[in-house]
Amino acid sequence: MPLYYPNLYMTTQVRNSSKSVAAMESVLTGINVLLSFCEQRQIDLLDRFLRHEYFSLYELDAIRDYCQQTFSTRSAGLSEGVVPLAGRGKSRSTRKVGLANEYNRLTHIAKYVEWLARMLLTGQVDKRISLSIDKMKKGLESRRPSSKGRNQTGREQGLSREQEAVLLAVVQPGSLHNPFEDQPTQIRNQLLILLLLHLGIRAGELLNIRVSDIDWANNQIVIARRADEKKDPRRRQPLVKTLDRRLPMKDTLVQAIHRYVVQFRSKVPGARKHEYLLVTHKSGPTQGQPMSRPALIKVIVLISAAAPELAGLHAHELRHTWNDRFSEFMDSSEDPPTAEQQEAQRSYLQGWKSGSGTAATYTKRFTQRKAMEASLKLQEGISRIPENLKND
Repeated sequence: MPLYYPNLYMTTQVRNSSKSVAAMESVLTGINVLLSFCEQRQIDLLDRFLRHEYFSLYELDAIRDYCQQTFSTRSAGLSEGVVPLAGRGKSRSTRKVGLANEYNRLTHIAKYVEWLARMLLTGQVDKRISLSIDKMKKGLESRRPSSKGRNQTGREQGLSREQEAVLLAVVQPGSLHNPFEDQPTQIRNQLLILLLLHLGIRAGELLNIRVSDIDWANNQIVIARRADEKKDPRRRQPLVKTLDRRLPMKDTLVQAIHRYVVQFRSKVPGARKHEYLLVTHKSGPTQGQPMSRPALIKVIVLISAAAPELAGLHAHELRHTWNDRFSEFMDSSEDPPTAEQQEAQRSYLQGWKSGSGTAATYTKRFTQRKAMEASLKLQEGISRIPENLKND
């Protein structure tokens, strides 16, 4: 039988909050780490909370240390990095995870133990008990890595113009630097890069595009949310996190899509059984099926290794690149829209709720660059550096 309280927590606190599959998996990972820790230490979490006994200081430190480890698992069906539930398999710590993973694990554990304690003690939680539970939660949260997200220097997102040119040269079919051998795969991978770069869509949105989503007459494409699509044969369906929207496309991009569909996709065995645009070309059991997220990640990794300028490239970086170009276009316009109008236009094209503030995440690099340019102009206007001052 499934573990009762972890499943109750996931259902009532996480899934019902409309969290994405990735977010739910992240929460489960944190709970699994806690359960594995308790199993190794022979801690009966339910019994202890019912007896009003919570984690001591040394146990909080031990949980933090345990959250720094990554785990190998032989349990089928679990994603990489997910610890098997207590009693479901053995786990073995191998190395330390990154600060972001450690931060997320401790965050989810803190929320879960607070919920569990209050759930078990329903009707008994007086002020003293409530303070003890809050102290346990805050003890876990205070042990999260303090440097998470603070130092943004050197973490600029988006490609430079030079990097963008290199990327397009690498994925050009027939290029000596193209890491893919056969022409159909080269055509498909060039198309997926063009779609990411010119539309600024997410990877999940890209993998969910259907041929029927394309309005050939008006050069437009519909980005639609299709959660829990029964006709999707992929074990893990890529999700569209943003709002539905209709985007314009220039003629050359529409022609590239049409060429791929007519000349290449149509000849892949099994591709006609569904409408998803990008398909697997490699022969095997998945040939003709919709392209999966792991396959997309592999394509990006191979492209990033094809040129030193593209080292560390990831699909979401192209979304940041689109936002950089949008900012540059707006800034260079003779009569640019107001800041509010620009944010509204960006939010629609990117699928965000108007006024959500998400746009600020994607304009950080452009804002920083414009601020530096303004600072230099300000320095030039203040005073001139004496000519006899040596530049040491």
